[in-house]
Amino acid sequence: MRRKTVSRVLVGLVVALALAGVALVAQAQREPIRIGLLNAITGPLAVNGTEINEGIRLYWEDEMGSQVAGRPVRLLVEDDEGKADVGLTKIRKLVESDRVHLILGPVSSAVAVAFRDYVHERAIPTIITQATANSLTAEKASPSLFRSAMSSYQQEAGGGWYVAAKLGHKRIAVVALDYVAGHEQADGFIKAFMEGGGQSVDKVLMPLGAMDVAPYITRVQDKAPQLDAVVGILWGPSAPQWLKAWNEYGLKGKLPLLTLGETVNETYLRSVGDPALGVVSWLSYSPVLDTAENKRFVQAFNKKFRKDPVYNNHLGYLAAKSGGEAMKAVNANVEDKARFLAALRKVSFEAPGGAFRFDEKQNAIIPTYIRRVDKVGGKLQNTVLDVVNDVDQFWKPPKP
Repeated sequence: MRRKTVSRVLVGLVVALALAGVALVAQAQREPIRIGLLNAITGPLAVNGTEINEGIRLYWEDEMGSQVAGRPVRLLVEDDEGKADVGLTKIRKLVESDRVHLILGPVSSAVAVAFRDYVHERAIPTIITQATANSLTAEKASPSLFRSAMSSYQQEAGGGWYVAAKLGHKRIAVVALDYVAGHEQADGFIKAFMEGGGQSVDKVLMPLGAMDVAPYITRVQDKAPQLDAVVGILWGPSAPQWLKAWNEYGLKGKLPLLTLGETVNETYLRSVGDPALGVVSWLSYSPVLDTAENKRFVQAFNKKFRKDPVYNNHLGYLAAKSGGEAMKAVNANVEDKARFLAALRKVSFEAPGGAFRFDEKQNAIIPTYIRRVDKVGGKLQNTVLDVVNDVDQFWKPPKP
């Protein structure tokens, strides 16, 4: 009788091992999860898109080994050129021809607004990597649309409040980019600035991608005697040009220049040099944040790309990890969209830039760091001075 029992056990064990082997083979043969990267690689937003894609690659290629739960992951890269019509064409290709399971992108608000209805109607899981248009996670919110970056208002609210309430500036000029996201960000800053105790604002707008900033800096120069400070909400090619001109026109040292953190992105600091010293900015990340998770991120990024990470790299990493954490939660079964989207809504983790989670409209809740450009060890960096915690897209500044 004991021999029969042992025999049955052995047979059962062999069957179990065989089934496990079949399951492993089946798992190995599962088709890859396809992730479409739709960010600008050419045009005025090329720096942003290229750096965002680097952050995505770091997560998927190095941290995850291009797989999740044993299922391979493929990244399919498309260039939307920062143009709405191109972006819509490229997203149709990714969805209809490449049959992607997830979209990461774009940088441009114009592109995101153009494809919003398309991904909404088809319930394509999409994580916006940077496009800040307020409506995307407010009145135009969609169950399949997430944003791991921030809205236009949110990006500027903590900074606007801080400039008035903490730095004490009352009369300022705001220099911003003359397109939808630029207008929204300038208006968001001004709203929070006035609520923080600001008294007057002059607004100067320049075209996206402008290289000749002279006409705009002279307008600010003419107003200088009536101002406490100037605020630059700039990115792309205009940002380093503005920083250089600020020095060349003799305004540095005479009038404080405060900026959105993207204006003093470390990529631009490398070309601008010392004229950027002392500029105070606000942003959700700095490479010199003194946390264990950020130190790990910086080391890994430096090893892969032979350079230190910048804000846009962090944005790409946030989008990639948000998707990856949700995929882990559903054991890589991304075909079950309802479960995958539900898992995305619950994602939370300690990011290099601090605690990360989505709000009820699927937009990131993030800290806003107050930084200053310093020279440390012969290298320019954005030293963290202070933080405004838990800034969301509906954030209300503390009353003065």
